[in-house]
Amino acid sequence: RAATQENLRREARERLLAGMAARMQSALATPSPFVERLAHFWANHFAVSTDKVAVVGLAGAFEADALRPHVLGRFEDLLAAATRHPAMLLFLDQPQSIGPRSVAALGAARRDPAVRRGLNENLAREILELHTLGVRNGYTQDDVTEFARALTGWGLDGEEDGGGFRFRPQLHEPGTRVVLGRRYPAPGEAQSLDILRDLARAPATARHIAFKLARHFVADAPPPAVVDRLAAAFL
Repeated sequence: RAATQENLRREARERLLAGMAARMQSALATPSPFVERLAHFWANHFAVSTDKVAVVGLAGAFEADALRPHVLGRFEDLLAAATRHPAMLLFLDQPQSIGPRSVAALGAARRDPAVRRGLNENLAREILELHTLGVRNGYTQDDVTEFARALTGWGLDGEEDGGGFRFRPQLHEPGTRVVLGRRYPAPGEAQSLDILRDLARAPATARHIAFKLARHFVADAPPPAVVDRLAAAFL
């Protein structure tokens, strides 16, 4: 078993290195350098770490499949695609997040009351802190927890081996969620998508991303007027 796991790790590492080489070649040869810069910007904004073995073979696909198709599109679509991708879900341990009152959790508690199963807030916190509003920008711990409850059920098709996205209703926490003072009564996967939509359109998100874009393309300390103009265009 150890030898098999080592072979899998080596193959994943080889795929990662091949993807990095292809990315470098694309950056050097592209006829659209501005679009390439945008792709690199969003890859940094939605960063995943290959320190986790499960993510090593998915990092290249994450950029190619989730980010690049939306580089010139709507941020709302980019955010949803990045959040759903197996690389992001595995990086932030989302497949292990279970609604405490979900069908799966209640059934497991009946079978073995000693084993506690519950939320993992990593994905919800990352989206709020880094991907949308920005650190300490108007949300509370209650918002993080409620968002994490809404995200339960977002997982993978099959074992945690890079299978595609799949919503698992038996893991989803039932009930209406309240995030940033707004109620989200929609059931299932639609609940999280409604929250992501509103986060994508929030003025705080516009300013957070506008500042990062200005810092990336203009200066480490960009002029406030540039940030304001970018934020207005974003909205």
